[in-house]
Amino acid sequence: MKKVLALLLVSGTAYAGGTVRPNGISARGVSLGGAWVAWADDPTAVYFNPGALDAMESQVMLGGELVIGPRTYTPVAADGTRGPDQSTTLSAPLPTLGLVGRFSYDDEPSRFTLGLGVWNSFGGRVHYPKTGMPALDATSDFCIEVDGAAALHVSDRFSIGGAFRLGLGFFHVESTMNPFDANLSASGVGVGMAWGALFRPTDRIRVGLNWRSPLRIATKGSGTVLDSGGNMSRPDIQHDQNWPQSVQLGAAITASPKVKLAGQVDWTQWSQIDTIEVKFLASPLPTQIYPEYWSDNWTFRLGGEYALSQKLQLRAGGYYDTPAVPDRTLERQYSDSHKFGVSAGATLHAVGWRFDIAGDSIIPRTRTVENNAAAVMGFGALVNKAPGDYIGGLITFELAAARQF
Repeated sequence: MKKVLALLLVSGTAYAGGTVRPNGISARGVSLGGAWVAWADDPTAVYFNPGALDAMESQVMLGGELVIGPRTYTPVAADGTRGPDQSTTLSAPLPTLGLVGRFSYDDEPSRFTLGLGVWNSFGGRVHYPKTGMPALDATSDFCIEVDGAAALHVSDRFSIGGAFRLGLGFFHVESTMNPFDANLSASGVGVGMAWGALFRPTDRIRVGLNWRSPLRIATKGSGTVLDSGGNMSRPDIQHDQNWPQSVQLGAAITASPKVKLAGQVDWTQWSQIDTIEVKFLASPLPTQIYPEYWSDNWTFRLGGEYALSQKLQLRAGGYYDTPAVPDRTLERQYSDSHKFGVSAGATLHAVGWRFDIAGDSIIPRTRTVENNAAAVMGFGALVNKAPGDYIGGLITFELAAARQF
């Protein structure tokens, strides 16, 4: 029974690097390579920089993302023998909803602007075809956020904002003989916050800063476990999702009446996932603690916009995203590497609405994890858990419609 804890823990790591989108949520932000903290001018500012809510008009936004992620893992044995490719393609539609409103008093605009949004901020789902061999066949570990924010107009050059983040966490794992057949699910709620600021030293320059707190969600649930002897059990479980804190700093400039440029750097504290804990509730089994050794992650972004007219604007951008998962804990449930991404998009103003469209692609590349068991003489803490070749990419399509009021 103890061994079933291991299969829970493996799935719990699925959100690091592999199923987190380095660029997502906002169609406008995605098309700029994610360099959005200084330019954020749609309701996703609730997430990317609540201080920027002060610099936009009241509006409602409806949108969504389509995420497609092909990936392949080829295991390598200690003698160099390569096993058969294990391939899958992630595919998921994700909604994005937002609202921004500014109240007036005696025909004077309020110093406060309010915002509300719903989106998938972390995690995803991975499913591999069943082969009949011991394996984790499917894992889900993701978070849907419902965020509310307010911005304060300090001056015509400076505004600050804060957001309350309500995270809805979902967890699921299906396994075949790993070491048992199992089907386990859990869900829970957690809270976090964000603080942002927007500084406009001149009419042409904007500087944005945003901090998001850790978001910890204790999911609880149950499922079934069928051991090799045919014995069925229905354990209650708890799986803690520890989504990391992060900081974003960006600058933007209106280079000409038609051209806007932006740059940004992000830091995410994945090193807080040093260990993962899984508990069996109301069980004599002790809490199991497993090392993961993840490191902090950096992302560097550049983007630009060119206005063909007042009704049509074009955008493009790129970014570089560093890996968070080391060789010794990398597995096929996620695909993490040095990631280079490119994006493009457009905005069309028509019939009183603004329509934003964007596409983003991580350039596929191979990450090789050596089978080092012999080199480290089998010392468990240094052995790479799943040696082999990892090839992964990610394509996202974004679409949003917004209307001012």
